[in-house]
Amino acid sequence: MQVVGFKRFRKVPLRLVLVVPFVLQISAAVGLVGYLSFKNSQQAVNDLAHQLMSRVSGLVDQHLDSYLTAPHQINQLNANAIELGQLNLQDFPSLGRHFWKQMHVFNIGYIAYLSKQDGYAAAGYFLDPKRVIIDELSQRTKGKTYTYTTDNQGNRTSVQYIDETYDPQTEAAYLDAVKAGKPVWSKIYSWDNFPQILSIAASYPIYNNNKTLLGVLSADLRLSQISSFLRKLTVSKSEKTFILERNGLLVASSSKEEPFKIVKGKAQRVNASNSSDRLIRATAQFLHTKFGSL
Repeated sequence: MQVVGFKRFRKVPLRLVLVVPFVLQISAAVGLVGYLSFKNSQQAVNDLAHQLMSRVSGLVDQHLDSYLTAPHQINQLNANAIELGQLNLQDFPSLGRHFWKQMHVFNIGYIAYLSKQDGYAAAGYFLDPKRVIIDELSQRTKGKTYTYTTDNQGNRTSVQYIDETYDPQTEAAYLDAVKAGKPVWSKIYSWDNFPQILSIAASYPIYNNNKTLLGVLSADLRLSQISSFLRKLTVSKSEKTFILERNGLLVASSSKEEPFKIVKGKAQRVNASNSSDRLIRATAQFLHTKFGSL
């Protein structure tokens, strides 16, 4: 039996005996290299995706910080001008024209001075989102708010709108700054008689040398403006950028959805978890599940 076995073994070609193990080793090596290459390519793709997301996130943060800094910068510039005597808080026509000029420099919605006693002067976008108007409420206007159209130099041309009931001291832009006693972001609020206009204001209280409140400077951003800004930052159609408050309410988003709905003539903010945009809704629900209250 041993001799027969030896003869059978000798019938196996030596080349096969040498080649098969070598081929098996090569196959194993190729398979291992292929597997490692696949894993490495997966890791490379993941790393690249992570780098891209980080870069996009950083870009959005950078532009958003710059955009949201502008309202506070405007207030600081105007506060400095008041302190230097370059702006007269009693001269509402001059204040309105000064704000009109600033509206053509900064990407902002509305700039105003809300006096503690005498009314207010302002310039910004109102009924026409593409034309800057001037607003004034003073003794000169007999306690009514006049909205004026302007020419290309900021001169008043005609009365566009008259509001007989508006009280600027009831606005969050005024109340929140007075309460804080320092520059703050106001709560998000809707305009009287125009609930479809929601704004957030950078507010700056102005005091005299005796620390007596004179009024409040404000620079507003409409939520629709912030959404438009986010849409311009969109890198691809598959991504969405949105801002929400800690209570989950949407502030703005790069989607077509408005961050509010008009219900019975009043603006009702939209919770991100109930957004009509599937990606925003899913992200908000994940954040709520993961972290609870933001």
